[in-house]
Amino acid sequence: MQPTRSVGHCKHDALFGLRSVASRSNHASEVGSLVEERTMNANASRSLADQNPGLASFEAWMSINRPMLAAMTELNGRFLEQVSKANNEWLGFVNRRLNEDMAASQRFMECKTVQDLFAAYSDFFQRAQQQYQAEFQYFARLNQKLADETASVIKTHMDDVEADMRH
Repeated sequence: MQPTRSVGHCKHDALFGLRSVASRSNHASEVGSLVEERTMNANASRSLADQNPGLASFEAWMSINRPMLAAMTELNGRFLEQVSKANNEWLGFVNRRLNEDMAASQRFMECKTVQDLFAAYSDFFQRAQQQYQAEFQYFARLNQKLADETASVIKTHMDDVEADMRH
């Protein structure tokens, strides 16, 4: 006789059916196991909550938290999209700045007087300041968009929860 199987395993068999009989050998001792397995599956088909009170509380917890889990899943997808956009933008910005820095170095070497060097540095720093300011503004808008989307998603899912609780 086979050892008693756990409730969790019975749940698996109840949900997905008996294991293939064809994969078993035809030994007489296994016929008794098959009957025992069918009996266990019949028992598993009864309410799993009756057999395992912990499972009932977990299912209740899941039903309460399902809307928030759905919201978090949606937020994770949106967050990953924003991170991808931010990474692409940042890499483009760094590339543009490196090109500017190399061009400025060339311009600095071509300067003949101190006034030329001062003008080159002045132009370089003004341009760099403008580019950094524009980049920081872009990231501020991106973060604001992410915050707005987060609030919208949570509000939508909370509205769904409120509507479900009224019914």
